[in-house]
Formats: sequence, C-alpha cells, structure tokens
Amino acid sequence: MFKCFVCYLPLLCLHPPMAMAQVDLAEFQLKLMQPKTIPFVHSTGATGQRYVVEPMSAGLALFDYDGDGLIDVYLLNGAPLPLNAESRTHEPNRLYRNLGNWLFQDVTASAGVGDYGYGLGVVAGDTDNDGDLDLYVTNFGENVFYVNNGDGSFSKRTTESGLSDGGKFGAGACLLDIDSDGDNDLYCANYQKFTFDKHFQQRIGDYFFHPGPRDFPAEDDLLFENMGDGTFRDISVQSGIRVQPAPGMGVIAGDFNGDRWPDIFVCNDSFANFLFINDGKGKFTEEALISGLAFDRLGKANGNMGVDSGDFDNDGKVDLLTTTYQNEMPVLYRQIDSGLFEDATNTSRIAPELYPHVNWGTGFVDFNNDGNKDLYIACGHFLDNIKHLDDRTSVEVHNYVLVNQGNGRFVDASQSTKSDVAPIESSRGAAFDDLDNDGRVDIVVLNSDAPVSVIQNISKTKNWVAFHLVGVKCNRDAAGAVLRLRAGSLTQTSIVHLGRGYQSHFGTRIHFGMSDFEQFSLDILWPNGKSQSFDSSQLNRMFQIIEGDAELHPI
Repeated sequence: MFKCFVCYLPLLCLHPPMAMAQVDLAEFQLKLMQPKTIPFVHSTGATGQRYVVEPMSAGLALFDYDGDGLIDVYLLNGAPLPLNAESRTHEPNRLYRNLGNWLFQDVTASAGVGDYGYGLGVVAGDTDNDGDLDLYVTNFGENVFYVNNGDGSFSKRTTESGLSDGGKFGAGACLLDIDSDGDNDLYCANYQKFTFDKHFQQRIGDYFFHPGPRDFPAEDDLLFENMGDGTFRDISVQSGIRVQPAPGMGVIAGDFNGDRWPDIFVCNDSFANFLFINDGKGKFTEEALISGLAFDRLGKANGNMGVDSGDFDNDGKVDLLTTTYQNEMPVLYRQIDSGLFEDATNTSRIAPELYPHVNWGTGFVDFNNDGNKDLYIACGHFLDNIKHLDDRTSVEVHNYVLVNQGNGRFVDASQSTKSDVAPIESSRGAAFDDLDNDGRVDIVVLNSDAPVSVIQNISKTKNWVAFHLVGVKCNRDAAGAVLRLRAGSLTQTSIVHLGRGYQSHFGTRIHFGMSDFEQFSLDILWPNGKSQSFDSSQLNRMFQIIEGDAELHPI
C-alpha cells in the first residue's frame, strides 16, 4: 500500500463537475449508536515500530451464530507486536450476541471463540451442513477454525480439520462449493512472506513510514477442498489457483461469467487482481486481464483492499467495486456482458473526494429501500506521518455514503450525514445487515485502534422483502445462489456470498428494497443448477426459502 508522495499525482480522468439530480436526503438517515451498544475497542498492538502488518487489522463478521433470527457481531482484534505466543494480556476477538432492541451481550467466553491471534480476516458458513454456522479466522500467524456445536458454543478444530495454514500472513477468506458436491470449500488469500527479523521502516526525508506491498515477497493463496467428513485437503496446486503470488486482501466468490459455477475474485495490493474462472470440475484459470478486472481504466494495478458485488444499474448483471489506496479512485467494474467488465467509475460519478483517501471496507446496500443499490466506503490512512507528505488526507477521516440515483449514477450524501455515517476514525472492515429486523440495513464498522461504530438505519420506510435460503441438495448456505427479483419496473439481482468486503463477512440474508411496489416475482438459481420461482404480494417481511419447497415461509 505504500507509495511515494513526494510528487502528488493529478486527478487524471476524474469526471468534471456537473449538475446532479436531486436526492431526497430527508428520507435517508443514519443514527450512530452509543459506544456502550457494543463496548469493543480495537488494537493493532502497535509499539511505534511500524510493522507492515499493523495497517491490515481487521475485518469483522455479521452472522446468526445461534439461529435465533438475530444477527450477531464478531469483531477481530490485533495483538502486541512483535507477537508473543505466551502473552494473553491483550483483548481477544469478541463475539456479541444480539438480544434484540439494540442490546448486545458479550458471549466470547461461553462461545469459546476468543482467539488471541493477530486477527485479519473472517468468514462464516455451515461447513458440515448441520444447520449452524462455523467460523474461520485468518491471522498473521496460524489461522483458526471453529466448528459450531449447535448449543451456543464452538470447538476449535483447526488441526483436526486439516485447515492449518502453517502460520502465514492471512487476509480475506471465502467459502464456496467449487464442484457442486454440496459441501463448502475454502479459499484463503495471503499477503506477504514477512518475519520480524526482516523488518525495516521506509524513510522519506526526515520521517519514517510503514513498509509496503512490494517490500517483501508475496505469499501464495490457498484453496482447501471440503471432504464432507469434517476434514479438508489442500488443493491449491492441482486446482490452478497457485499462480504468480501477489499480496492478496479482500476476496469474493460468485458466478461472474454466467456459467453457474462459482468463480473467485481476489483484490491484490499494487498488483493485478485475480479472477479465477471455475470449470465446474475443480479447476480454475486466472482470467482477470481478459475479463477487464485486473487493472483500472488506465491500465494501472491499484492498491486494492476490499470488494463487493451488486447490480448497481439493475441490468441483471452483477457488478464489482474495489476499494483502493491513496491517490487512486475506488473502481466500479460494470459487467457489460457475461464475464466482461468495464471501468465505470467516471460514468457512474463515484465521488472524486475519495481520491486522496485510503479506502477499505465497502458494500452495495439499498439503505433507503428504493430498489437501487447505494455504496458505503470506509476510509482511513495508517501512515502516522502522512500530514508531512499530503495535507489532503489524514489517518482519521469520515466514511462515505454514495446514494444511487437510479440512473446509473451516484451522489455523495456524506456531507449531509457525516456525523452519523461514522465518527472521524481510521476505519477498516465494514459490514451490513438488518440488526433489528425492521427492514432497514444497518452498519457496523471496525475502526483501527478505536471503538467500533454501530450505525442504525432510520431512513423513511419503503416496501422491502428479505430472504434466507436453505439448501437441501446443494450446500446448506446456498452459497453461490443467484436471486432475481422483479417488482413493477424494477429488476434486481443478488448473489449469496460467504466472505466479502474488506476481509469480512456479511449479508447472507438477501435484502431487496421495493420502493412503492406491492407485489414481486422471485427467481432463484440454486448452486446446483436447479431453479425455482415465486410470486407474492406479502411485503415488509423476511422469508425462509428451502430448496425444492414451493412455499415462502415467513420468519
């Protein structure tokens, strides 16, 4: 992520000012909850030595670990550096159970998920198809795999499952069923081959800075096949994902070329991104360049951090957005044909005010239920001396909300809602789900070396529906399922992802805003290729859909 700032880069190819359509911000409101809502304070463990791992921590997970219909919050933490395996004086990762009415209970000890490693990324999913969600945490150091016991507790099964990674520099992770055998497999991105004895600090003039993505050799990523008996095996080489290594960060899996098989997109830091295309037989080919996803419109490899998918223009094809480093714009990749993308950052009017800042967590979220996916982008630098190089940005800056105008363009609502978008912090992971089940998607932001931000969506209510899919013959999470909802003139498309954003997990309950429309049609393409269709006028509620069952079951 580190680049020289001695010469500022001009704002090349950014769109010129133009008159924007009016957006009714009175209908768009966010409320920052009190710190006591979730009293978690993150720590990078920094001691002033500026280790390369410090900026990367951390992501978070929103998932219903106990199956009570309320979304719980799992927050990753750093650890004192250099790492001391014997030290347990710092705060571990923490799990907060959602009790309803914006009350959260710390259940870390009883759940048994208080890992003391240096937390970086996390993904949740039902790896054994027993009806509850397991948890995989990537660390700087040994990753950790927790199996959900179904009674509110987890058991650590890293070694027994075969998911030990040898203590690498972890990053984003995602679950996907690569061969449609009904079991979710695991992809783990890794960053660098860094050890403390190789540490050094960058120097520019009189000031020292963290090293960056090209200062140490990149680490290979890993792909584990789920054997269906509680164990996994490393198939990184034979699957084809072991290409020229690059420092990976956020990852996401889904069918990005329309052949129904889940592909894997990997954000690489200052290297070309990866797009691994799945042939359905457990083999992948890397096709980011020919798909238009390797670089931005200038042919530049960005400091890519996080990624999310969403059909922002409602054309039935899922698009991708990557967050990037300072002096780079986030890149909105519009899918123009099956598996072919173009950089639509300019034409969609992504706010140029993001250019000076470092961007991390992100999500396509319909905050105001008008049927159009808005964008949330978390920001914050990590160079503690950045003020001596560039006065346009800071370690602590506000996050951004870009409201979709419904015409393929966005308008920046951050200034109007700044105080409630998030406090001025250095944000990392951001995650999105309906925490109070009121039909409005809320926000949780993990801030580096600061308290977590919990943000309630109190926007004016429009019609909505949400769906929780349960696989029977496919994987139980229905990871990779494609949902297409039609309501009046609206057509919306979403994919079930396990792992997304900046090294985070969220949004497995699929939420659709419906504006003022009063009935909908829903088509589902399950991961195994089976399809189902539903028509309903039941609105403003969540449904469970069981594969093969013709009924919508209100939750």
